[in-house]
Amino acid sequence: MYEKKDLRVLKILQKVREFGDEDLLNENLLTQLINTQLCKLSLEEREEVVLILNSLIATKDKALLSNK
Repeated sequence: MYEKKDLRVLKILQKVREFGDEDLLNENLLTQLINTQLCKLSLEEREEVVLILNSLIATKDKALLSNK
């Protein structure tokens, strides 16, 4: 009948649409990311992840700016 939706995913999708970030518009991907069991990371591993994410964000921003 009706498919049960995760309210957290729907809220994220709403914000993604508001900000126009089409990379996160995949509802199945968001559901998998939210439901994934996270392992504990050491402080060093967390710092490395933060560096990688910041690098990805900076690269995306540069790419978006170069297209304008």
